[in-house]
Amino acid sequence: MFLRFLLLICATGIFNFLTPAVSQTINYNKLHEEISVLNGNNQHEKSLIKLESIISDPTSSAYDKYHAYLQKSLVYKQLYNYTGALTNLQNAYQEGQKTEHKLETETCILIERILIHYDLKNEKELLENLKQVDASLLHYVKKETLAFYTCVLGQLELKKDNVVAAEKYFDEGIKLLEKENPKHLPVLYKAKIQLYNKLKSKQKAQEAFNKGFNYAVKYGIDLYRIMMLESMIFYYVENDDYKNAYEVQKKVSEERRQYDAANRSGKLAQLEKEFLQDRNLVESSNQKKVSLLYVYVILLLFGLIITLFKLNKANKRGRLSTERELELLHFRLQTDASPTDTHGSMQPLRAADTSKLTPRHLKIIELVREGKTNKEIAAELFISDNTVKYHLKTIYDLLEVNNRSALM
Repeated sequence: MFLRFLLLICATGIFNFLTPAVSQTINYNKLHEEISVLNGNNQHEKSLIKLESIISDPTSSAYDKYHAYLQKSLVYKQLYNYTGALTNLQNAYQEGQKTEHKLETETCILIERILIHYDLKNEKELLENLKQVDASLLHYVKKETLAFYTCVLGQLELKKDNVVAAEKYFDEGIKLLEKENPKHLPVLYKAKIQLYNKLKSKQKAQEAFNKGFNYAVKYGIDLYRIMMLESMIFYYVENDDYKNAYEVQKKVSEERRQYDAANRSGKLAQLEKEFLQDRNLVESSNQKKVSLLYVYVILLLFGLIITLFKLNKANKRGRLSTERELELLHFRLQTDASPTDTHGSMQPLRAADTSKLTPRHLKIIELVREGKTNKEIAAELFISDNTVKYHLKTIYDLLEVNNRSALM
């Protein structure tokens, strides 16, 4: 009973350990939009907490974690923490390699790296990554990200003074964002201000600023409002309008003081440390579970060994019992065919027959008549099986019988 209980506990423990929890279902587009809204409202800590819940969840797939790390890179990028952004892109890449979506994940990560290297003015890395882009795979990239990528291509053309090609790229990006996600339009209108500045078109530059700034105010995105103001500073400086440049610079300084990207980034770093501590605790807990699993397995194996031993012993007893029954049956058949006394009992040995027998011989004959096997006789007399066989041979010779049946 105890053995069955032990086996049941072991089996239940292993089942509970190995049975996976029900995995969560993640809508990746909804996740992206949720994180985008939180970032736009300067709630970057909430973004990280949301994404960490996916990364640390044991039921999350590698594809889930890829999306979470990709979104984390955007959080850090918005705070100008490009080191954190690139680190999370690398984590996203590693998770993406574990999925069946390698082309998709590699393409999206490549485009995000291009955008970061452009912001950092890492020309060498930027050009190397641009060479790796396969235009046939760009359908994997989100439309808004594709608009930013198009903006980078336009900026590169503008740098080469190809203003027509640059404007074409900028307009293409604006169309994408107007249809997909207009809150990011300030990025493209900032690029247009630079274009019109190069063309010395003050009116168009002012119009581009007004459009971009209005979108930033409409969607309440502080970073874009700061970005638009900064673009006008450069515009005024290029046109020797230092008075307006100074006025706008004061606004930007105040806006940046309130935004305080460095402080926000520091808070995220502290939050990441807390996440790391939590992960270490989870890993420690998992190690304990593995150790417990080993104990379950050992107990289960021990229980199985005991069970097999008992089964083998029971089979052995059953086999010996069967042999004994067969010998008794054989004995009854022999005695039925031999002469009996008036009471039907076996004939006793004649005095002449027993004169040469020792007490040990007589005891063995008595045990044989009781139907015991050689092994059972040996056990009862504390002698070996071979000694029993030797005594039986001697008894057969003295009594002039040929076998056990004749003796009985």
